Amino acid sequence: MAKVAEDSKRKRLERIYFLLQRHEHGLTESEIAEKLGFENRTTNNYLRQLEYENKISKEGKFWFAHDWSSIALGRLDLEPEEAMVLYLAARLFVKQSDRRNETAESALLKLAHRLSSDASLGDDLHNAAEELAQRPEDEDYQDHFRIIMHSYIYRRKVEITYHPYRGEPFTTTFAPYLLEPSAIGFATYAIGFSSISRQLRTYKLERVLSAKLTREEYTIPPDFPGLELLRNSWSIYYGEETTQVTLRFHPEVARRVQETNWHPSQQLAWDEDQPGYLLLAIEVADTTDLKPWIRTWGANCEVIAPVKLRDEMMGEARRLAHLYGWNTTRRADDTPTSNDDPLGLGSTFAEFFDKEEYLRCRPILFNFK
Repeated sequence: MAKVAEDSKRKRLERIYFLLQRHEHGLTESEIAEKLGFENRTTNNYLRQLEYENKISKEGKFWFAHDWSSIALGRLDLEPEEAMVLYLAARLFVKQSDRRNETAESALLKLAHRLSSDASLGDDLHNAAEELAQRPEDEDYQDHFRIIMHSYIYRRKVEITYHPYRGEPFTTTFAPYLLEPSAIGFATYAIGFSSISRQLRTYKLERVLSAKLTREEYTIPPDFPGLELLRNSWSIYYGEETTQVTLRFHPEVARRVQETNWHPSQQLAWDEDQPGYLLLAIEVADTTDLKPWIRTWGANCEVIAPVKLRDEMMGEARRLAHLYGWNTTRRADDTPTSNDDPLGLGSTFAEFFDKEEYLRCRPILFNFK
């Protein structure tokens, strides 16, 4: 069979799309082929092309058209420095993606084609797409990612089976209101209304076991705050009530801490009791996603408040010491007596090592930056 010219192919794609628009209850692949007089194999190829372009989707054996006109993108004219912002955003996405995502690859390649002559960024974006293509394959994740994106874009509820970090898998009908990436765990989260709890829930896309787009439409409530919802979060855990967290940083990293605005609520001050030490105070709704960040500083960061968080980190420090074969003791006040004993290792430790030996080993055990 002779190859169909590109303009003829586009017209055929449009005919399929317009046909599906007229049949709101959907059509099967064989019905489409019969109505338009196309071969079954050709029809299948065209349907997959339209699906790739996010203009149609399949539910069971029926194909449905999306309201493409309401979301079709117009021409985007960018200044060179504006194009650089897109490049940096693309690089950030690639860095935080731990598995392959062909939807993102396609977007990067299209962007590379547009910017290759305008801003000399084509090669860099092509390289970013190639880097993403080297991530481990996970076909289920790619399907779930695409379906949940469709759900958000077209405002149609999605039925998902979700496996929480703790607990058994469950199935719920979900209306995503907000999508948010997180550098912690290289993850993407969807925040929205869940039928099983009948309130807002946050679901990690990587924990979705199955996803199916429904025909039920939804609207985002006008009182939903959008990104303002996350104003009190460190990364993704949100809430109205906040807790003040105070951290003390060692002089070795004080300058590094000052170089970055870590949180909108942050307050920096030098510690009057310990010259050279820097105090960082922040207001957060939850410390769950803050703790991994605290751990990255090792022994250069000490939790001062709240007491509950300090106790949690001290407990982790003890378990870490025990993991490497060090015995520890716990005093009544649970606070270090000096900077030379920041974990309260006390006399049991001294039985095996003198002070100089401890100071020599400490950077190895507690990951000095």
